[in-house]
Parts: sequence; C-alpha cells; structure tokens
Amino acid sequence: MTAFPQIPVAEADPATLAIYRQAMAAAGAGSPALFFRHSAIYPGMLDWLWSAVGPDIAAGWPSREVWKIVDEHPVVSLPGSTMGDADRDAIRNMLISYNRMNSMNYAIVGAVRGLVTGDGPPPPQTPFPETSFTPPPPMPDLPPPRRLDEMDANQRAAVLRACRTHRPIEIGGKRIDVPPTLYLHAALWPDYYTAAMREVDAAMDALDVATHDLAARCAPLIGQVLANARARNPGPAPLDDPADLISVMDAFMYLSPHMVAVGRALEIALDA
Repeated sequence: MTAFPQIPVAEADPATLAIYRQAMAAAGAGSPALFFRHSAIYPGMLDWLWSAVGPDIAAGWPSREVWKIVDEHPVVSLPGSTMGDADRDAIRNMLISYNRMNSMNYAIVGAVRGLVTGDGPPPPQTPFPETSFTPPPPMPDLPPPRRLDEMDANQRAAVLRACRTHRPIEIGGKRIDVPPTLYLHAALWPDYYTAAMREVDAAMDALDVATHDLAARCAPLIGQVLANARARNPGPAPLDDPADLISVMDAFMYLSPHMVAVGRALEIALDA
C-alpha cells in the first residue's frame, strides 16, 4: 500500500503549524484535517488556500452553519459498545473532534475545489448569516494515530473493508489508498476498534445513503464559501499540474461527509 503523502503536525514548520492551529481552533478540534496536511506538501498551496477561505473559516460562521446542518441530519443507528468510563470519555473526545473538523473540512474542500477547477455549486438564494461565531474550546490534542503497518492483518483488513465505498485517488499515476485517520485513531483502543469496525461494515449501505444526503444538504453552504473566496481574487493555485490535487479533492468530496456520517453514528452509539 502506498502511503498518502502529508505533513503531520509533528513535522510541520512554524508557518504550516500556524495554519493548522487556526483551522483546529475554528473547528474546536484536536487535529487538523487530512486535507490540510496533504495540501501542505505542495509548495505555497496551504498559504494560498488559507488566503482564499481562511477569513471565513477564522470568522467561525461556516463551522456554525455546517454544524447546524449536521445536527439536523438523521443519524444512522449503530449498536452500543461495552467499555469503561475513562475509555468512553477519551473515545467521545476523539469522535467529537473528528466530527467537528470533518464537517468544516467538507465546506473547505468544496470551495477550494471550485477555485481550482472553475466549477462548483452556486451560492444560495438566501445566504447563510455570516455573523462571527466563537467555536467551543478545542478538544484535547489527539495522540498520534496508529499506522497501518503497526496493525495486524485483521485490523488492516477491517480498515480497507470500511473504505470500499470511497472514491479512488491517483497521485503521480499511482493508486493511493487513504484510510481515514479517525479509524487509525480508534485503533488505539483495540477492543473498541474491532467492535466499531464490525458495526460500521454492517451498516455501510445506510451510511453511504446518509453520505450523499448530507453532501447535498451542504452544497449551498459550499457555494457561499466559494463565492466569498472568488471575491477575494486569490489568483491561480500554485500548482504546476493540478490533476493530483483535483483527484484528492474529488475523493474528499465523498470522504468528508462520509466520515461525518460514520463519526456521528459512532458518537451517538457510545450512549446506546
């Protein structure tokens, strides 16, 4: 398996880390989204991205509005899991962190994709309010996730099985597998991971339907963030060939709302 290229938090230079931290603060999350960590591999791309969408993200209103959409979206029902209170609290913090960041990330990816490709959804006829919003305090920083090569064969197989509805990604002409970091973090609790992945696998059809429905509900918000970014006239993206990043963004246009659907289902199941 070819690893998905990214710059982890621990390896980020000060300027990159500053943008990571701003995104984390805006989302009230303990980790920057994988899309940010991947965008950082392209020289100048993260700065360009933030110049285009950062003012809105920092103002907080896209987070508020996307979280409203997510809160009103039906949650796929999963069975509960048996665990101690300390593990339950740690896992809840992890899931809340991902659910906050993945929701906001979808609006960002959609807007950046529209800037790079020249398409994207139109802004809504009735705009979302853009009054500033202070997000909740960030969740505790998450520990480093497990790596696939640290997992046993059954754990790796469970991740890949759960990724079967994801869109393929090609970088440099090679197919790249992108296991969601939420799953890799969940593997820090092996018993929970085994049970959770089994339930996610069994509910995949319902989760796939929920993914497409949530994506459609978020499209007008993406259109408004995109229109604002275009008005800032950030210029062309600093990419010699945007094909690789477009492939990544096309995949994330499914992956981001999908992991919100999965993460919300897992979060609610903690109290089932």
